[in-house]
Amino acid sequence: MTKSILYNAFRCIGCRACQVACKRWNELKAEKTSLGETWTNPPDLSSNTWNIIKIIELKEGEEVKMHFSTYRCMHCLEPICVKVCPPRAIMKDPETGAVVINSERCVGCLACVEACPFKIPRFERGLGTRKCTLCLDRLELGLKPACVEVCPTEALEFDERNKIVERAKQLASETRGYLYGIEEAGGTGVIMVLTASPEKLGLPIVAKKVYEVPEVMPIKTVTEAIQPTLSSESLRNIAIGGLAIIAVGAVAAIIARRRTREIESKETP
Repeated sequence: MTKSILYNAFRCIGCRACQVACKRWNELKAEKTSLGETWTNPPDLSSNTWNIIKIIELKEGEEVKMHFSTYRCMHCLEPICVKVCPPRAIMKDPETGAVVINSERCVGCLACVEACPFKIPRFERGLGTRKCTLCLDRLELGLKPACVEVCPTEALEFDERNKIVERAKQLASETRGYLYGIEEAGGTGVIMVLTASPEKLGLPIVAKKVYEVPEVMPIKTVTEAIQPTLSSESLRNIAIGGLAIIAVGAVAAIIARRRTREIESKETP
């Protein structure tokens, strides 16, 4: 059964305990950061930062209030990144719904980076493309994601997706909050109840319908493709063929991104 995280912004206090837990569990190195235009710190995701709490100040009448939201991989029900990845480095776990990247298979074509409607994957030379894994390794042990486990105000909940959807709708009704993730990109594994609209909080405005893209032909990884028993001519042919397929994947990703923007512009009043 597909699992989901519920983020309740009405309970979030911006303590960033979830960010620290993510770093510790996944052994992600510390990075030098600085405040940008908002109080969000670090200001964006990276190959070593998979989850951040966005902090936005909004003026409401004579008052200025802080609003919080979580920004991480949304673990889409129908992830476009899986479709456009030429070496099949991205998979969706059939049991939990977690979307996970195998960095060792990643060839750095950036097709997923271009195609992702939420602008999540981050590439770094030597590490490959990385992002939140929904703590799949913890789920396989019967544990909750690290961020959910440590949240001191229980702003994060984890359960089967259908139960999370019901809970989110109930909370939104009680608080007059804004729902995000139930329908975006065809539905996601991270669902939010926000204190302000996604547009005001700087979250990506994503079409609610799933857009279709051609599934690219899989290619082998460099390790699998280049065998010492092959001739130099065969190796050259493999390299040329691999680069051509990667190019096709990148083009498919660009087309998908353009279609997304077209759909978003049509749906935005």
